Amino acid sequence: MELARKALFFVVDDDPVTRLMLCRFLERNGHVTRGFANGALVLDALEREKPDMVLMDAKMPVMDGFEACRQLKTRVDAQHVPVLMITGLNDDESVDRAFEIGATDFITKPIHWAILRNRVHYLLANIEAGHRLSLAARVFDNTGEGIAVTDANGRILSINPAFTRITGYAAHEAVGRNMNLLKSGRHALEFYERLWDELTTGGQWQGEFYNRRKDGSIYPQWSSISAVYAPGGQIENFITVFSDLTALRESEQNLLYVTGHDALTGLPNRHLFHERLTFVLNEASVAGTMVWVLLLDLDRFKVVNETMGHDVGDVLIVEVGRRLDATLGGRGSLSRLGGDEFAVILPKTEDAQSVAQLADAMLQAMRVPFILHDVEFFVGASIGIGVHPLDGEDAKTLMKNVDAALYHAKERGRNNFQFFRNEMNARALARMRMETSLRLALEREEFELFFQPQIHLATGDLAGVEALMRWRRPGHGMVAPGEFIPLAEETGLIIAMGNWALNDACQRAMRWFAAGVTPFRVAVNLSGLQFEQPDFVQRVTEVLAASGLEPQWLELELTESIAMGDAVETLIKLKSLSEVGVRLSIDDFGTGFSSLKYLKRFPIDTLKIDQSFVRNCAKDLEDAVIIRAVIGLAHSLGLTVIAEGVELREQIDFLEVHGCNEVQGYFYGRPMPEEALLEFLRKRG
Repeated sequence: MELARKALFFVVDDDPVTRLMLCRFLERNGHVTRGFANGALVLDALEREKPDMVLMDAKMPVMDGFEACRQLKTRVDAQHVPVLMITGLNDDESVDRAFEIGATDFITKPIHWAILRNRVHYLLANIEAGHRLSLAARVFDNTGEGIAVTDANGRILSINPAFTRITGYAAHEAVGRNMNLLKSGRHALEFYERLWDELTTGGQWQGEFYNRRKDGSIYPQWSSISAVYAPGGQIENFITVFSDLTALRESEQNLLYVTGHDALTGLPNRHLFHERLTFVLNEASVAGTMVWVLLLDLDRFKVVNETMGHDVGDVLIVEVGRRLDATLGGRGSLSRLGGDEFAVILPKTEDAQSVAQLADAMLQAMRVPFILHDVEFFVGASIGIGVHPLDGEDAKTLMKNVDAALYHAKERGRNNFQFFRNEMNARALARMRMETSLRLALEREEFELFFQPQIHLATGDLAGVEALMRWRRPGHGMVAPGEFIPLAEETGLIIAMGNWALNDACQRAMRWFAAGVTPFRVAVNLSGLQFEQPDFVQRVTEVLAASGLEPQWLELELTESIAMGDAVETLIKLKSLSEVGVRLSIDDFGTGFSSLKYLKRFPIDTLKIDQSFVRNCAKDLEDAVIIRAVIGLAHSLGLTVIAEGVELREQIDFLEVHGCNEVQGYFYGRPMPEEALLEFLRKRG
């Protein structure tokens, strides 16, 4: 019902959230509001302006709603203002007290907005017309809520059109029959007994329950039932006002779907996955059955995102979800946990071999190229597999172990699946302990540099040394670089470690040269994360300045993946370093995907041939061809070539014949601590 003018409401509630919600609700319905935190404030406000209605919370600090209503009703200029009290659910004492002090009506918390809207409109309509019967009939006929008036025994005396619209029963079908014609059968007898007891003793009942329409369909409804008393005090009638909650419940179901499903793929999300897994595990524990969980992670998703953009990445994720769902064929429950991670729950499956076959089928589905924007992408996957109850009786333990299995699959070269094993758990624990120790290693000065000589092939003289980081971990001895360097890269600790190595190498070299050692270059390896830091060039120059080492004696070794990253940014940094005088080399050349165009543009001084080619260079024709090609390429670009991993005389002879400039390897010396290096230098004069 739309009124001709805007009504002014005073909203009184000490809870700011409730007050704000009430004000916003009334404003959206075309009214004007003033909010107050207690009854004393609203009484003061009455001196300045008069509201059309007051919504008053019953229980508030300073002055509660009862006292405020009582005082308001004693004022001649305000006693006509309707007061709609807000009470707690089933708070009969508050309801009785509200009516005793002159409240016009009441609603309960939690607030049912449809009921509030109709109550407000009803009261305002009475104010507008000026007469609690003709307008009441119009409201009775036009309100959106169903209304039924019954006798004291529940026999229907009259209904409004909304009753017919909601239930399907016309007046001639409902009048004269008991209200139990709407009974759904979903509630126990005790429910109706409690309802009737509250009505006959307290005169009020509010709540939600299910009723049945004429066509047999069951719907949820919110009902407010009030008793009407005769002058003698006995109950004469009951008035039932009810709302159909079907649309609200559907909206709640839609919200439940949204909160439980991934917006991109429509698959269950992480939240719903864990709910389902917990439910399935509880069922399996009772039934004594097994539940398998497969955790899949894409291997090259980051490349797609970085090269083609996130929009294309989203398309890829959707297609991956479709392929996995098709591969499952309804055998399990597929979820997207986020990013490029998917999970599958397989309940009531006993055979590990069939699970392995399914995992392999999922991998095969990923091996078929994806066509995105007319470009082919090959995106492999890694899968970790665990089973309840062997690998975990609860969801948290099981998922931790499945995640360990996934990590193991990635360690095994990716594009494979791995079952969880107990030893993997031990490895994961050891890895966590190593990470903790690694974080403390710098401040505890547990790192040290070893140095491996690099020799001129033509003269046999020392050309330089490569500084290699070693970790002397307390209680474990010397830790191999292959064990801690990847972990340092993964955790980001490699940045601080790399900066320490750069500084320590320059400081030590300057001490050697100051003590009379003939200067030679000192090569320091760089990590990708270290090189990507915006202030990397500045840090190098600061380290050189602090140590006093001349830039020409420092060589920075970059892997191909670093050099071929962001080509523009890489070129800027390398040119800056070269202009300072620092030497630059490409490490492990031939193992990556170098672009000759960039190699020509970059100010590189040295190419290092990877030891995998050197190992069989004197016996394997393919390795020999590769080495000759690299040497020829490097010399044509004016670069020095150094071969690493040299251990045998026959390798030395091959490299010397084909023009390699320098060598490095066990043939001349293993990586050694500083004292051993100085002794090595003394022996060589």
